[in-house]
Amino acid sequence: MSAKFDDPVMGEQTYAGDVHRPMDIRAMMTMIDYLMPQAREVSVSAALLLGLANAELSGLLALQTDPDVVDLAERRRRH
Repeated sequence: MSAKFDDPVMGEQTYAGDVHRPMDIRAMMTMIDYLMPQAREVSVSAALLLGLANAELSGLLALQTDPDVVDLAERRRRH
C-alpha cells in the first residue's frame, strides 16, 4: 500500500514510490552506475542484470521525456 502525497514538482497527486518520474529514473540509473564495478567483481550475471536494468530505465527515461508521449499523456489527463 502506498501513501498519497502532492508532488510539488509535477503539481499533481502521485503515490509514494512512484518510479515513473524522470528524477527518480535518473536516480536509479546513478545507483546502477555506482554498483556496476562491484557487481563485475562479484558476478558476471549480476553485472549483466544491472546492465539490462540500466538499459530498460534508459528506454523508460526516453519515453518520459519524449515530447510526443508527454503531450499524449497530458491530453489524456485533460479528457
